[in-house]
Amino acid sequence: MRNWIVHIIGVSSTCKKKRKQTTHMKTSENTIKTLQTKDVFVDIYTDHFDESFYGFVRNFNDDFLLLEHYNDDSFYNGIIVFRREDITRIKWDNNDINSAFKLVTRQENINELISEINIESIESIIKSIDKTFKHVNLQIQNINSDWSIIGQIQEIDAETIIIKEFGTKSALDRGMLMLSTPDITRVDADGIYENNLLKIHNENKCS
Repeated sequence: MRNWIVHIIGVSSTCKKKRKQTTHMKTSENTIKTLQTKDVFVDIYTDHFDESFYGFVRNFNDDFLLLEHYNDDSFYNGIIVFRREDITRIKWDNNDINSAFKLVTRQENINELISEINIESIESIIKSIDKTFKHVNLQIQNINSDWSIIGQIQEIDAETIIIKEFGTKSALDRGMLMLSTPDITRVDADGIYENNLLKIHNENKCS
C-alpha cells in the first residue's frame, strides 16, 4: 500500500497523521473500485521493474490486484495478478490509452474463468490459476526480472512451490523445479506466449 499513502509533513499529532493516512488509503480503494465497476481501460505501472500493462481491473484487495491484460496492439494477453506494493502508478483516460482501447475486442468467457481465481494469498492465487488455466507463469522479479517460469503446479504451500516446467520453444523439455513461494512477485496465465508454448509442447508430445 506504500505507493498510495501520502506522507503528511509537519503534522505534530500522531492521531492526525493516522487519520490523514486512512483518508488517502480510502481514496485509493475507492478509486480502484470505481475503475473496476465502471470497467475502465487502464495502464498499470510497476516502475521498479520498468513495466506497464494495459487492461481492466477485475478484482483487488489490500495485497493483490487482478488485471485482464491486453498487449500494446490491444490483443487479449491473459490475466496478471500483481502484488499491490509493486504497483507505482495507474493511468487512464489519456490519448494513448483511449486509442488502444478503441482497438480492444473483449475476450469471450473470461468472466467465468476469472471468477474462479482466489486472490486471498499468493498460495491461493497460484493454486486457483493453475487449476483454472492448467498452467501458471511465475515471475521472480526481485531476484531476476528476466525469469519467467511457466509450468504446472505439483505441490505448493505457504513456503515452497514444486512446479513442472515447460521448457522453451527451442528446447521443449520438461523438468521439475522448487521455488520459494514468498519470492513470487507476479502470476500470469493464458497469455499469447504461454498458450503458444503449451500448443508446441502438446504437438511435440503427440508427434
